[in-house]
Amino acid sequence: MKFVKTIIGSHPKFQKPKPDKEPYLEIAEFFYDTIQGEGINLGQPAAFLRVQHCTQNCWWCDTKEVWRAGNPYTFEELWTLIDQTDLVNKLRSGQHLILTGGSPMKQQKGLTLFLQAFVERYGFKPFTEIENECTLMPDPEFARLIDVWNNSPKLKHSGNPDKLRYQPVIIKHLSSLDNAWFKFVVAQHEDWDEIEEFFLKPGLIKRNQIILMPLGGTREGLHRIRNTVVEIAVRESVRYSSREHIELWDKKTGV
Repeated sequence: MKFVKTIIGSHPKFQKPKPDKEPYLEIAEFFYDTIQGEGINLGQPAAFLRVQHCTQNCWWCDTKEVWRAGNPYTFEELWTLIDQTDLVNKLRSGQHLILTGGSPMKQQKGLTLFLQAFVERYGFKPFTEIENECTLMPDPEFARLIDVWNNSPKLKHSGNPDKLRYQPVIIKHLSSLDNAWFKFVVAQHEDWDEIEEFFLKPGLIKRNQIILMPLGGTREGLHRIRNTVVEIAVRESVRYSSREHIELWDKKTGV
């Protein structure tokens, strides 16, 4: 899309070495002047900082080929790239910074330092959302820097082993944080039964924190399932979210 601006493109042609001493982030792509495509802030103008690596291996992941690639960037390298754009002005005027992946929580120490250094350099903290698969406990220092928690626990249909994807203690802690939401990717009525049995009945999360999204990495796939997911959401009095980036751009990444 012509209006989307890229700071770091996906699928780099060469691999950089990791710095020895300087703080850095392992980044898959970085772009802005787009919108948040799903969840409680769907439609919000946003910048996406996508980091590498993940704790999960969901068979339906629509960004796996992106976050598996990338390079390490020192903060000084990032400042140089950022200062060549109008990103800071866009963040200052209200675009959200969305930390996504992969699993941003795998780099929470580096992201903590990055956000703190951003504030020191530019004089403000951008409104920051995180996309989180709910398997790593957030450090208090990092949690204070996050304005919205877009938590997405993985259900059995993701193909991940139970011990890898389901961490009740962590999920319950995340539920207690301010502005915490739980987005579940749903394909069929049985998926709701799993949400009720393993998340609601044990008291890990609250019903009013739940957002249901249709499974699908393509526009066609979403359209096959979305009516079923809307039906479940209405029946259970929980929120429904489209995956607007797929509706608008189908399988295209970097938007």
